[in-house]
Amino acid sequence: MHDVLPATVALTGSGLCLVGHVPGPVRRWGPHAVVLAVTLLMVVGSPGPHPLLVGAGVTAGMCLFTRGPVAADLAVMAVVTAAMARLPDGQHHHADGHGLFALAVVLWLLARAGAVMHRALRPGVPCAGPLSGAGGAMMALGMAAMLS
Repeated sequence: MHDVLPATVALTGSGLCLVGHVPGPVRRWGPHAVVLAVTLLMVVGSPGPHPLLVGAGVTAGMCLFTRGPVAADLAVMAVVTAAMARLPDGQHHHADGHGLFALAVVLWLLARAGAVMHRALRPGVPCAGPLSGAGGAMMALGMAAMLS
């Protein structure tokens, strides 16, 4: 149960992010489809460090195609995926106590705060809808919980 709940929250959050952007061009929902695939890769088992590092790199690259809070969510997911790749034998728990969980949550909060400040300075930046915003929070917190 300890491993199932964070994985369920992360997958649900990734799915909500995707659903929040589907009625639109591929450049809006494409990064979320990649994120859902990377989240599935993390949850399904221990694929080893190389697929996770590739997933982290692809997720970080998706930040180039997005703006605002979506880019913040993708950046934090890339960091969490890279951290997950560094865990021995793909263990998703008891990595470093709750330190990695706290680090991931603080990074996400700072990234989201930066996105809000950027939107205040540049009003043309699109904001995430409520479904995508809730999905981003669930994804970030669920993935961070998988580290602790």
